[in-house]
Amino acid sequence: MLKVIVKLVLFTVFLIASVFQIKAQTEPFAVKIGNRAISSEELSQSYRKLVQSDSVNKNNQKDFLTNFVNFKLKIFAAERAGKDTTLAFREELNTYKKELALPFLTDKATIDKLVAEAYERMREEVNVSQILIKVPKNASPADTMAAYDQIKTLRMRIIRGETFEQIAKENSQDTQTAGKGGNLGYISSLKYTYAFENACYLTPKGEVSMPFRTDAGYHLVKVNDRRTNRGKVRLAYILISAGPKATEAEKEAAKKKIDEAYKYLKEGESFEGVCRVYSDDVNSKSRGGELKRWYFASDLEDALADVVFNLRNNGDYSAPVQTVLGWHIFRLIDKKAFMKFEEMASFIRQKVLADPNRSGIAKSTLVKRLKKENNFIEFESVRQEALDNFTKDRSGNEEFLAKTLFTINQKPSTVKEFYNYVLAEQKKYQRISGSVPLYSSKDWYNLFAENQNINYEEQNLEVKRPDFKDQIQEYREGILYLNVMEDNVIAKSLDSLNQYKYFKEHSGEYQYTNRILAKVITSDRKPTLEQAKLVLAKSPYPLNRRFPDVHFPKDDAGISEETKKALYELVVVMTKNIDYSVEISGHSDADEKSNISADRARNIVNYLINKGIQATRIIEKDEGNYKNASKTDKTKNQRVSVKFMSDSMEDVVKRFNAIKPGSLTAEEKFFKKGENEYTDEATWAIGQQSFDHKGRSVWIDVRKVEEARAKTFTEARGTVINDMQKNLEANWINQLRQQYPVQINEEEVRKIIN
Repeated sequence: MLKVIVKLVLFTVFLIASVFQIKAQTEPFAVKIGNRAISSEELSQSYRKLVQSDSVNKNNQKDFLTNFVNFKLKIFAAERAGKDTTLAFREELNTYKKELALPFLTDKATIDKLVAEAYERMREEVNVSQILIKVPKNASPADTMAAYDQIKTLRMRIIRGETFEQIAKENSQDTQTAGKGGNLGYISSLKYTYAFENACYLTPKGEVSMPFRTDAGYHLVKVNDRRTNRGKVRLAYILISAGPKATEAEKEAAKKKIDEAYKYLKEGESFEGVCRVYSDDVNSKSRGGELKRWYFASDLEDALADVVFNLRNNGDYSAPVQTVLGWHIFRLIDKKAFMKFEEMASFIRQKVLADPNRSGIAKSTLVKRLKKENNFIEFESVRQEALDNFTKDRSGNEEFLAKTLFTINQKPSTVKEFYNYVLAEQKKYQRISGSVPLYSSKDWYNLFAENQNINYEEQNLEVKRPDFKDQIQEYREGILYLNVMEDNVIAKSLDSLNQYKYFKEHSGEYQYTNRILAKVITSDRKPTLEQAKLVLAKSPYPLNRRFPDVHFPKDDAGISEETKKALYELVVVMTKNIDYSVEISGHSDADEKSNISADRARNIVNYLINKGIQATRIIEKDEGNYKNASKTDKTKNQRVSVKFMSDSMEDVVKRFNAIKPGSLTAEEKFFKKGENEYTDEATWAIGQQSFDHKGRSVWIDVRKVEEARAKTFTEARGTVINDMQKNLEANWINQLRQQYPVQINEEEVRKIIN
């Protein structure tokens, strides 16, 4: 019998091998490189991708085949050199695999449904009140039932006629809302847990929800009102603090101070200036009160929402308004209506994926599908035994630990793997957050089963999903290509001695033709051209970009912590914009010491230099008390003003074109014949000239005229490196073609490239 079985197995293996051999022999190849055949399907797939990206046309079809073969030659060379076996390569590829696998390990249909639902809900804001009876997530059955019975009884009392507000005041364990009858104000989607949000949006206006549970405990929700989402606003504000613990005298002083600030605004003083003098919010006053985020109406108290959303135009400010924090004046920076789905979908999707409740729904749907697809079989008796022994000492009981909890396509997961998973996760939680979640044994088991199903799917994605396999192959070849190009081309071209040697051997190729050094400015309007000529007369060029003045106490030039916060933003701007320079001007009031303005400017300049801003990018000025900011408020004169400039003409052009795109062009460089239509029209002689060309006013200042000459090594170096790389690559490709002879199946290629 055994011989029969062996013969049967051998025959089966032979049959399978024969089938694959026949397929390999019958499937036509498009290209052979050495002893490797590239199928027509692989070549066709690469060609289709390039056609779809508009990278291939009738004029460069032949280039495609040459480039394809050259690319594959480099990949084969990388593999022969063992580049695909290094630890660095495997780690990099595995990182890409993890990222690329994410969309395949998400239930897209469920996520799409949750995104659409959240958007529809965001159209409406709901005013709700709640009653909370707290119960821990892992409370005993008795405690859980007691809390449920209590919340159910409270609901029955409301149904029978008692007011929700009174019962909330007397019974709700949410200390923040109980005193207000449970009122939370207006809420919107994605602000609370999914279960809480569902109760708010699914309960009709004026009615009370059924009891529902969250991690906090059991809730009842009453829907008081609904309103249409009014969009969002960006705000600046002035705050005069007078909180709940303020005395009557402090409240009176706060009211007097806000009225004084409001009076200065009415008299025409800038909001930013008044804010810096009066506001008690140390975090925003240095920015002129500007708040960094957008606000929906549901983010604000109802009274505040009505005030700020009634501001019509950017720059409008409110009358003083009182809240529990004190007095405020709000200024509207920007307002946007509720956006279309296409504009918000990406933002909402990120929120949905980051929400453990919503993403958990999608994950459960995914795991349910995977269990079915991958033949998940659970052994209930072993599962129960593992749960019963969850908190017991299992050491030495290897027979029990080796038992199979479940299989996924016949791959077993054991009790020992389950316990090890829990231990590893608990250690991870302890390391990251300092505590371990109070999950039950069933919770841990469900997490383990989910994890195993998803891991199995991820490990087999390349088998199950050809599109995923193709993506991985692209990344694999991309990494190999970069590595092998670095070794054979890039690194060799960066050797300075080799560069100079190449330059000397090919010096005749590096020549300047006749050229001029000129500044060329054009505009569709002559007044704009004249204005631009003044602005661009000398570098650095002034910019419209503004930075808030830095204010100081009287006769003080010290850099306070508050000033450092403001200057940090200046450092960020200068770091991000390497063409910027900055003018730091010290000012003082007439009542201050004579040298204080210079000290202020010097201290800020030193601060910027210490933060890494080059001294050559800073212009320091002492304005004394000659340029006062205010005649009535001396504190506004105790300042340092900041003015941005740029060495880049492009920044100035952006400033002009912000009003009318294309209104101005400006550049300064060497031009050769045929490179610029305006310099081609100009006279090539030193000096300034103006003329009209194709409806634009043109001004050209020719600074230098150069005859044809050879480039120096420094001038040619960039081109030399590029030429060296082309030369190195061409020689390398020739070597590879000799090492791996290329054979083209013209008939198959014509079917693909036609």
